Amino acid sequence: MVKQLFNKYKSLPAPVKAAFFFVFCGAFKDAVDVIVTPVFTRILTVEEYGLFNVYNSWYQVLRLIVSLSIYAEGFNVGMARYGDDREGFTSSQQGLMTTMFLVWGSVYFIWKDTWNDMLGLNSTLMLFMLFQIMFSVMYTFWYQKTKYTYKYVALTAVTLIYTVLQPLLGILLIKLNTYGINNGELRIYAGVGVQIFFGFIFFVIQFIKSRKFYCKEYWKFALKTNIVLLPHFMSQIILNQTDKIMINMFEGKAPTAIYSVAHSAAFLILVIFTNLNSAFIPWLYEKLKKDNYDGIKSVITGLVLVAATATIIIVIAAPEAMLILAGKEYAEGVWVIPPLAFSVFLIFIYTLLANFELYYSRNSFVLIASVVGAILNIVLNYFLIPVFGFVAAGYTTVIGYFAICMCHAVFIHITCKKEGLQLKELFDTKVVILISVVLAGICAVMMLLYNTTYARYIILLAILIVLFIKRKTLISLIKRLKVKKSAESE
Repeated sequence: MVKQLFNKYKSLPAPVKAAFFFVFCGAFKDAVDVIVTPVFTRILTVEEYGLFNVYNSWYQVLRLIVSLSIYAEGFNVGMARYGDDREGFTSSQQGLMTTMFLVWGSVYFIWKDTWNDMLGLNSTLMLFMLFQIMFSVMYTFWYQKTKYTYKYVALTAVTLIYTVLQPLLGILLIKLNTYGINNGELRIYAGVGVQIFFGFIFFVIQFIKSRKFYCKEYWKFALKTNIVLLPHFMSQIILNQTDKIMINMFEGKAPTAIYSVAHSAAFLILVIFTNLNSAFIPWLYEKLKKDNYDGIKSVITGLVLVAATATIIIVIAAPEAMLILAGKEYAEGVWVIPPLAFSVFLIFIYTLLANFELYYSRNSFVLIASVVGAILNIVLNYFLIPVFGFVAAGYTTVIGYFAICMCHAVFIHITCKKEGLQLKELFDTKVVILISVVLAGICAVMMLLYNTTYARYIILLAILIVLFIKRKTLISLIKRLKVKKSAESE
């Protein structure tokens, strides 16, 4: 049987093999992040772990500003558009990134003390962050370019080493720390050091292949493409990171650490939702392309039910999840998991709506919704965190994503009207609202039962029994979303 599977694997087209390993690499990174969390929450103090999370939050924000995300959608489009000169295009993007690094590095050194005070980080950490931005982007260029050449063996090998080495080196440095250095800083230095090392190697290799540091056409394309998308990317970063930044600003690093662990626990289900949507998109777009709307509404309703069930499970298991991930010092964070988990559910809902808007090229709708949610999140955090503490951030996140959902609810009506579609053929609004309301009620009830383990797990057992009874329905739903092999190999 093993031989048959191996032979079947060998017969698969290169794009299909590559797709499998690309998915594996992404899942592996997420798995390692989850696995090492309990380790670091136990070998670092709450304040040290808070410092690590504050640093990462600022890194996400500044990476976007310094690099303009030229490694993301714009780079992928460039790989396709300039397919006959991918090496030259990649080298020119390295040149553009290097230029932006030097410009922003100069800006930092001129107003160094101001930046340090504003971000709450010392000069050493700020220097590491600047170099991390520079060379993590170089690594991402290599990673993205490798996808287009289907060199999945090299990509997988490097990803495994790159992903595992960062936490392992961090643990080693902390264990060997006899010089009184802040262990939170050592955790940062280890991860950043690995990123700089790999990024520098790929930077040099790429420059040797093609010394096209500057190309007016390529630079202009990258800047034009990514500056337009910057508000959207910034809005997403704000929604995901400013909670931690503002908690640190008003409450300190310990509450930031507690909130960060709770955020990680709640957002575990986002991986499931992302994969569900990835499977749904090709099926949906093929249906829309053929003007065949049969089954779209029922499949979306089924996906929403699956998402709601996954959300309930993570909310039920929240106290145990916090205990496993971080221990008793972080137990208070359990009260943020229900609103954060419900936020992830809302992300899935508005993503389903955004799929239609993106298909019909209503990209501005996605941008507007993201900006509205981000601004609302910042304003509410500013006023509520000082009053109610870090727990308020969980509820401001819900409100932010709810606002995004409402925006998309309006925008999908506009999209359907302009495209001559009937929304009721695509989306069962009443059922989705009912599921959302029931889910919100269950999340609230579960919070009342957090001190009653037996009651929660009786409910969980009942859910699992229902899932087992309805397994054929779930399997049928998954099969409907499978892309045909012929489509995969194209």
